[in-house]
Amino acid sequence: MLAAGWRVGNLPIPSVALADPASGQVSAGASPSPTSAAPASAPGPSSTAATTSAGAPAAPAPAPAPTGPTGVFVGPAVGTFYGTMQVQLAINNGEITQVQPLVVGLGDGTSRRINASAVPQLQQRVLASQTWNVAYVSGASYTSQGVLASVKGAMAKAGL
Repeated sequence: MLAAGWRVGNLPIPSVALADPASGQVSAGASPSPTSAAPASAPGPSSTAATTSAGAPAAPAPAPAPTGPTGVFVGPAVGTFYGTMQVQLAINNGEITQVQPLVVGLGDGTSRRINASAVPQLQQRVLASQTWNVAYVSGASYTSQGVLASVKGAMAKAGL
């Protein structure tokens, strides 16, 4: 087994004689001792706010401009048992700002009644969650499936 020992602590540093190249004279300079210097503290987070030279709080750096697709994106027409569903999305810097139904099912009374209730709920769910992957509306599974599939396609066109 090989053992090596290191002495930990403050040891004096020997002084070195230095020669001045121009005059050739030797001067003995004292070397600083590690005990005379204060230990350097590691940089870390500070709880103090940045201030200007006048002592007023510095203005926060501007937030980076949001990036993402902007425009109107039309989803595919999705056929369901109760008719075709199609929506378009208005997107601003990657955020869905509007879900607009273009084609909503069949024109019979039952489909109109179901869609009149389900489509606004689906619109709100998509806007609130910013995704097509939301819960179906109870009692409107075909409408939900068609509308959300069209939203998914529009989001894919937008690159979201």
